[in-house]
Amino acid sequence: MSRISWIGLGNIGQVVCKNLAKYGPSQGPVTVWNRTHQKAVDLDATSDGIVAVGSIAEAVSSSDIICLCLVDDAAVQDAFDTAIRDTVVKGKLFVDLSTVHPETAAAQAEKLQTYGAEYLASPIFGGVPLAVDRLITIALAGSSDAIAKFAPFTDGVICKNTITLANQPCEQASLLKLIGNFIRFSTIEVLCEASVLSEKVGLSQETLSKFVELLIPGPAAGQLKMLDSGAYHKVENPQIPISMAVKENAHLNDLAQKNGVKLRTLDTVTHHTDRVNKNRGPNASLMAIFGNIREESGLPFEN
Repeated sequence: MSRISWIGLGNIGQVVCKNLAKYGPSQGPVTVWNRTHQKAVDLDATSDGIVAVGSIAEAVSSSDIICLCLVDDAAVQDAFDTAIRDTVVKGKLFVDLSTVHPETAAAQAEKLQTYGAEYLASPIFGGVPLAVDRLITIALAGSSDAIAKFAPFTDGVICKNTITLANQPCEQASLLKLIGNFIRFSTIEVLCEASVLSEKVGLSQETLSKFVELLIPGPAAGQLKMLDSGAYHKVENPQIPISMAVKENAHLNDLAQKNGVKLRTLDTVTHHTDRVNKNRGPNASLMAIFGNIREESGLPFEN
């Protein structure tokens, strides 16, 4: 059995870490570190299977497998630089569940290889509610040996499904994550526009909801209900903050420009997310683009 550490306790990071401690076959408790140390201390207090430490070096040196789930590329780069500077990483496996640019993932993999460590890109598909019930999907890209080492901690422990990209460049998982979220965000954009159009032309939201439930099964029906309920402007701690969408849209725009691809839908999504971020702040919900579309159509932001 491996010893395991967890770095980064954002909303989804805390949930996945708890499941890892409760259901994972680790040797001893999961060691946790967070930049805001109190978060790690508070999580420690909830379980005998979790122990907080005060530095990245302690988290890395105490374990064979180190998982990271951090807010952005700069935080990921800083964590790896700190680990390499302050402790010996040779022989260790780093599993990065953060959403980062593919170039960032590739750079960390190359950096760790220089010091005798391995890197797995392992982005998460699904939000906090799915993570609580271990229903998220993760993608794993890296060597087959590294994937086999982390496999006991995946299906049934922290996730329901694993997309395995064995012996493929780690960038493949990052690309899948960004393109997958492009599809998700674009679907939300269409639902928002359709809901606004329905209101303007007099089609009842109930009728639209029935159509979506029948013809587009899955999260779309729940998202439409969230719009109709006004949750997009009422929820204080949204599952998908607008800051996350802004970051990922920037990565997608960079990839599109570098590869000569025109993503008109992404242009629209970026326009609305940037306006919400500017006018409502980085902690607003991604779903708040609905309010922005309403305003552009002559309706009040709040329904």
